[in-house]
Amino acid sequence: MKLVQFLLVVTMLFISCNDPSIDQQGDGGDGIVEPVLESTKLSAIEVAQDVMTNVVEDIEILYNQDDLVSQVSFNGIVSAVYTFEYAANNRLETAIKNSGTTTIYNFSYTADSVFLEYTDLNGDLVDKQFFTDTQNRINRVVTRRTDTAGNPTQTEDLRYQYTANFNVNRINRIDANGFTVNGYSEFTYEFNNNPFTDMNDVVRLIVFPEFIPYTRYLPSSRMDYTAQAGSFVIDRSFAYSYILQDDEFPRSREIIKTESGVTTSFFEFFNYL
Repeated sequence: MKLVQFLLVVTMLFISCNDPSIDQQGDGGDGIVEPVLESTKLSAIEVAQDVMTNVVEDIEILYNQDDLVSQVSFNGIVSAVYTFEYAANNRLETAIKNSGTTTIYNFSYTADSVFLEYTDLNGDLVDKQFFTDTQNRINRVVTRRTDTAGNPTQTEDLRYQYTANFNVNRINRIDANGFTVNGYSEFTYEFNNNPFTDMNDVVRLIVFPEFIPYTRYLPSSRMDYTAQAGSFVIDRSFAYSYILQDDEFPRSREIIKTESGVTTSFFEFFNYL
C-alpha cells in the first residue's frame, strides 16, 4: 500500500544536534550558527490517510529515566515494537525490532563513523557506515550487503549537502563506481522547529526515516529525481504544509505526495510530553 511505502522507504537524512550517539569530534564551529531549541519530546504521532479522521497508524514513544527513547510502538498498518539499549555514556548500543520476527541492530563507533549491522529476513548481513563531518553531521551513508554465500555488494551510497543553517538541501545517490550520480533529492524549507530535534540521530534513522529529514527545520517540499538516458526525471514529489504551536513546533502537517501521476494525501498529528 502507498502508506507502507511512505513509511518505510529509507531516505537517510540527518539533523545536526548535540547527539551523544555520534559526538566523536570537536565543535568545529566554522562560523555556522548552531540550532538552539528548548528540549521537546514527542510522546505520540497519529497518521491519517486521505482525510484527517481516517487514522491508520498510532505511534507511541516512551523514554527512560535518562530521557532517552526506550521504546517506539507502531499500531496500525505497520505493526512493530522497537526497544533500545544504551551504554553509560548514552550512546546507543543495541536496538531490537519485533514485528512477528525479531531483528537485532548492533552499533559501533570510530572517530568519524557510526556502524550499524544486522541480519535481514533473507539471512543476508547488512552493514551501514555513517560518516560524520567536522560539524558532527552525517554527510555520507554507505550500505553494504553480504549474502549467505559470503558475497559482498555495495547497495547504496548517499551524499548529503547542507545549508549554513543546518538543513539538508540535496542528497545525491552515487553509483558503486564512487562518482556517478544516479539520482538525487532536493528540499526547500520554511521556518518551523523540528519535533525530532532532541531524539538520538540513530533512533531517528531506524524508526522514522520517512517522517522527517534530519535537519534543523522540517521541509516545505521535496523532489526526487532519477537518471534516465543522460538526464534526470522526477520520480515523485512531496508538498508539506504545517499548523504550528505557539513555540513554532508543528501540531500537525499535511503531506501531498505525487508519484506516477497519482496524488495521495497524508496527515500527521504530533503530541508532546
